[in-house]
Amino acid sequence: MGRPVIGITAAHCTEELKTFPRAFYIDSIRKAGGIPIVLPPVQSRDEGIEVLDLVDGLLLTGGGDISPTYLNEDPLRGIGACIPERDLGELLLSELALRKDLPILGICRGIQVLAISAGGKIYQDIPSQHPEAIQHNQTAPRQYTWHKVDIDQKSLLFRLLGEKKIGVNSLHHQAVREVPPGFQSNAMAMDGIIEGIEKLNAKFCLGVQWHPESMTETEQHSGALFHGFVEACR
Repeated sequence: MGRPVIGITAAHCTEELKTFPRAFYIDSIRKAGGIPIVLPPVQSRDEGIEVLDLVDGLLLTGGGDISPTYLNEDPLRGIGACIPERDLGELLLSELALRKDLPILGICRGIQVLAISAGGKIYQDIPSQHPEAIQHNQTAPRQYTWHKVDIDQKSLLFRLLGEKKIGVNSLHHQAVREVPPGFQSNAMAMDGIIEGIEKLNAKFCLGVQWHPESMTETEQHSGALFHGFVEACR
């Protein structure tokens, strides 16, 4: 059996120069045994269907904020730069992949895209909407851990990582606020911010709020997460 092909979402614009480029995601998929393919934003449902027919799994990557237009909300104080073209493309791919039960891994922004496409809600800005939260946008380099998260022992995430508490990096100010129907929270920060979700009874559908692709050399659990994802795509 050949290696599974993993579609990796990208902004395909100047945002790629501001956020960390796709190289970390590509390397993580390769090391886990998959073939990475970078996907620019799709522009229609039909295009999304055709794109997903080409891949065995979907990796929703990190990046900028999600436009309040796609949250059905007015913009709140603290929301950052948004790229609606990317929002539309990723939400379409996520919705279609969920219907197809295609394996999905969402990272940082990706967990938020996954939640919204499945009917959940997010914080537009944690400091404004959850002022008692810890600082989730770390000032240390991204390869270093910043805070701890508790892992639900009745979750796929726990089965993959084998640990009840892990250190994670943290580079976000948006986060899942309401878990979508049919999903469960699988990781939580000490302040109550949701750090992971997964879909029940799915082949593999999991999102994390941290950036494991930046820590594969230093954190064993990051490699385990990518390996579990790629294996589910075979």
